[in-house]
Amino acid sequence: MTRREMLRNCAAGFGNLALVSLLTEQGYATDAIGQPLAPRMPHFAPKAKRIIFLFMFGGPSAHDLFLHKPLLERDHGKPNPIPEPRIVFARTGKLMKSPWKVKQHGQSGAWIGELLPEIASVADDLCFLKGMHGTNPEHGAAAL
Repeated sequence: MTRREMLRNCAAGFGNLALVSLLTEQGYATDAIGQPLAPRMPHFAPKAKRIIFLFMFGGPSAHDLFLHKPLLERDHGKPNPIPEPRIVFARTGKLMKSPWKVKQHGQSGAWIGELLPEIASVADDLCFLKGMHGTNPEHGAAAL
């Protein structure tokens, strides 16, 4: 890449740097630049009193605790449909369903495994965020 190409490609970035500098001098961007993680007033009144966050890296499998996988149950014991390993040390084997049952609980119909009967009893008081998405085939790196 030539210097001219680099400047053309980075023009918006240099403009942003100049704008931030000007806004900081005038006091408009001081909070954002100085302490981006500083506490701020919320946009709306919070309702939650407590939060329990389960990251569970290295913990029990979500398939055994919170996920209903009917296709995995149907295809239990069949060969893995992925034709070859995505990483060098992986081996393709047969598909395996969870050895434990997962059922719907409460009015919300939350899927909770039989290993967590107390959690199942308060299913309607819980919020399940199932938002993990990753493209890395290695479990540890994909979980970050």
